[in-house]
Amino acid sequence: MLSFSSILADARNFTRNNFTTVLITLVILSLVTELISQVLLPSLDSISQLKSIIEQTVTQYGELTADTLSKVILALSEPEKAQLIAVAMSYLFKAGLVFFLTNLIVMSILLALIATISYQQFSLQNLLKSATKIAPHIGLFMLLAIPGFIVLSIIASILAPLAAPLGMVAVVIYISLYVIFMAVIIEPTPQYHFFAKFKIAVRFFKRDIRLILPMLGLWLLGSFLLNSVANSIMVDNFIIDLCFNIAKFLLTFVTVCYLYRLYLLSSKVLPYDTRN
Repeated sequence: MLSFSSILADARNFTRNNFTTVLITLVILSLVTELISQVLLPSLDSISQLKSIIEQTVTQYGELTADTLSKVILALSEPEKAQLIAVAMSYLFKAGLVFFLTNLIVMSILLALIATISYQQFSLQNLLKSATKIAPHIGLFMLLAIPGFIVLSIIASILAPLAAPLGMVAVVIYISLYVIFMAVIIEPTPQYHFFAKFKIAVRFFKRDIRLILPMLGLWLLGSFLLNSVANSIMVDNFIIDLCFNIAKFLLTFVTVCYLYRLYLLSSKVLPYDTRN
């Protein structure tokens, strides 16, 4: 009989027994993601106009909502509107690009790390080789979310009072499926294409929901607390950002280890010992 505590103990032991390798990898990943953000994200000076509009909205209306923000923007002159839209679009594009690249790199390496430790001789070559096989699946999963959220935005605009709860539910479902899918694609099954693996992930979620939800709940709670603490500090410090990234990556690593171990056990697929 599978239990949450026994599978979590397996994931914890797996992480502890390979902690040096895991920690070094997480530190390098954190450095890489921070450098990507520093290089690609616009400076604060370049988005000063956006900050000014937001501050003006709060000062004028006492709150920041889509309605109050649109009122302030509509009051601008045409050249100011054009400049604001150009700045906003540029920032959103760069922020989206950074999000895509950092998530693709981080998740590819984390999954490859679990894979190489579990069933290969760990080496940088094996790690990168495994990551390049996993990366296309992760990239496609993230890209396919774009049309889904566009449709959701259209529905939310029609059902305005339900926009916030609909958006929250959609994000939680997407993130949950995303992490579960990550656990499934660690298993080296090259004969399965992307959509076949996605179906396996959905079946896995339905079948073992009672053991999946507690871990997803802990992961979401832990991520929320880490982000809350990071936002409350409000200090632009490279070292602090680095430490928070490492903590978030470690939490994700243990979560995926748990889900991968559960997937192997519940699917009766045990070619490798993931408890080492």
